[in-house]
Amino acid sequence: MIYFFRGLTVFSLLQMIILFVFGGAAGMVPVWLGVGIVATLLSFKRIFNKCFRIKLIKAFFAIGILVFVGVESFIVWSGVKSVPGEACDFIIVLGAQVRGDTPSVTLQYRLESAYDYLMVNPQTKAVLSGGQGPDEITTEAEAMRRYLVEKGIEEERLILEEQSTSTYENLKYSFAIIDEIKANSNVSIVTNRFHVLRARMIASDMGRKVDGIGAKSYFYLIPNYYFREFFAVMKEIIT
Repeated sequence: MIYFFRGLTVFSLLQMIILFVFGGAAGMVPVWLGVGIVATLLSFKRIFNKCFRIKLIKAFFAIGILVFVGVESFIVWSGVKSVPGEACDFIIVLGAQVRGDTPSVTLQYRLESAYDYLMVNPQTKAVLSGGQGPDEITTEAEAMRRYLVEKGIEEERLILEEQSTSTYENLKYSFAIIDEIKANSNVSIVTNRFHVLRARMIASDMGRKVDGIGAKSYFYLIPNYYFREFFAVMKEIIT
């Protein structure tokens, strides 16, 4: 077990370096720093033995590992099985960071999945959902519209939702737009695979049954995305 914590120390350091160099997964540096500090302390045999001699700590650690593995398994499985199904009336493309007026790599992956779906299903319309952040010169929705139009998607198939600032607002405002156009629509959500489970949970809390269309993620940030998503999903479960 000590070697596990030593490995976790190295892994945490590696993730912090990746975040400093490449950016992305906002807010995860302090988390990895905390994990690294705890793992480093538990890498010392004397501290490890002193802590894990207490049965309550052993129990909490075992339960924590089981919960983490269980939740992450659901996150991974939801993303893996989120393949396009039958043609739907609308897809909601969830926004992500825009650099200037250019979609970030994360958002580009979502747009590529949306593009593929729209090309195969010409009757489907897309709600492009995302407002304007403090460091963005345009709304995420507008950046997505430009991207898809340049790739050949007809502009009349694209509906902009430009007010939202969170996944909850993405879905709330997008569903409101869809309901005005067509009640009881068949809707799928386009987002990265790590985000599919939480997006569907939020939609379910709104009384909506939706499918997910999972897009890939930038490979070097995958550990950060999935680790961060664990806490987000737990918050959704608890609240």
